[in-house]
Amino acid sequence: MNLAATWQTLPKIDAKTGTTTVGGPAGRTVYGTGEAAGLVAKEVVLCADFTVTGRPEASFPDLVARLDLDPDFWHIIPPSIEPGTDINGAEYVRSWLAPVRESGLRVKAVMGYCVGAVYAAELAEAVAELQGDKPQLIVFDPEQTSLDTIRYQFGNVLGILSSILNDEDIAETKEAVDRFYETEGMTVGRYASELYETFRGIGRRAFLRAGLDPEYGEEMWGAFSSFLSYLSFADQLDPAPGWQRATALSSSSPLNGLNRLRGTAGEHAADGVVASEFAFTEGHDELLRSDEVIHTVAELLRK
Repeated sequence: MNLAATWQTLPKIDAKTGTTTVGGPAGRTVYGTGEAAGLVAKEVVLCADFTVTGRPEASFPDLVARLDLDPDFWHIIPPSIEPGTDINGAEYVRSWLAPVRESGLRVKAVMGYCVGAVYAAELAEAVAELQGDKPQLIVFDPEQTSLDTIRYQFGNVLGILSSILNDEDIAETKEAVDRFYETEGMTVGRYASELYETFRGIGRRAFLRAGLDPEYGEEMWGAFSSFLSYLSFADQLDPAPGWQRATALSSSSPLNGLNRLRGTAGEHAADGVVASEFAFTEGHDELLRSDEVIHTVAELLRK
């Protein structure tokens, strides 16, 4: 099992020149163990989210590209492991720290979007143990993972691949999605694992029928398994203690983040979940490219 994580340095704006710059050594934008030598910045901000091609939501690259700040910004590329692998959530996320430790950079802040906010809380705690002081914790529409999360995100993946799936593929996949979801005692981890195994067989059949390159198919299954693992391992973590000192930036979407909690458990259900909250008019999908959000993040990171 390979738990090696990779961090990608995100481009940011240089207000003096108006150009986009990438932190770290020239021409080197991805860091894994043994690749972090020669950094110029003294501080780094870690970003936890899973960015996949075709996703509708704005992502951290959209946010960071418009920030003119000194720290480097690193975005996690989680390990490529299958859901259901016999490790725990804390082991999974703390494996991400090796490149950070090796870099020698001080972590100024950890940011997390949606389920990434769960990992951000765990990362911030691990970083505090590493460097002796706690980084800022900034979370965007923070929410814990659930069967509904897996079901919704799996549906997004199905939509991305719909062009190569026939009616039989789609019907078989949807039947499995509903059947496993309704199974008594189903857990988040098992649900992710069952869907992965089911759809891998259906998807490979569709790839062969479409005449697509097998190498591309294996690359796609690696990303797919990594995504489901990312969603499911978060269920093993308790972000509550970390979130209690976090600053939350909330969209107006009623089904995301703290608004979802208020909608399902009452108006005051989110009271005390985070230390402070900023609310914005943008929806969940546009939160990370909002002008007001970008300004707020910049002000928070200048402190």
